[in-house]
Amino acid sequence: MKLKVTVNGHDYEAVVEKNGGDYRVDIDDHVYKCLFKEDKVLVNGEAVSLVIEGDLEAGAKVTSEDREMEIKLHQVREIEHIAVEEVDVVGKSDSASGAVLAPMPGKIMAVKVKVGDAINANQVVAVLEAMKMENEVQTEAAGKVKEVRVKAGETVEGGQVLIVVEP
Repeated sequence: MKLKVTVNGHDYEAVVEKNGGDYRVDIDDHVYKCLFKEDKVLVNGEAVSLVIEGDLEAGAKVTSEDREMEIKLHQVREIEHIAVEEVDVVGKSDSASGAVLAPMPGKIMAVKVKVGDAINANQVVAVLEAMKMENEVQTEAAGKVKEVRVKAGETVEGGQVLIVVEP
């Protein structure tokens, strides 16, 4: 977890990672191994007594054996990773292969083209019944019908190739 720590008016960036029963704390190129035991904290193996008065997020007075500090913690939220995934639009053609795919499982009610037909972009090439509704299946690209892989009355799976179009 990344934190902004304000100590006596000075800001520091800290990274805190849980490591089994202890914590690894990185502050400005210094690494501290911290283990909490009752009213003491072991920092790199050395016991330190701490008294915390108040809430660290709102601002607290922290007293150790030899110093007193005003400390305030702010969690820094950051995006560590963004994954972008290309998703096929089912029911449209896969323009790279010329395949027109079933948008969902269902029953083919009608095939509106045959091999050799010239078709336009966004033309309805089949009608699929799914969940008691008729869905028009379209092609994205214009071209010529190369293959028709289904016929009326057939049951198909979602993503199944219905028709192949040559651009």
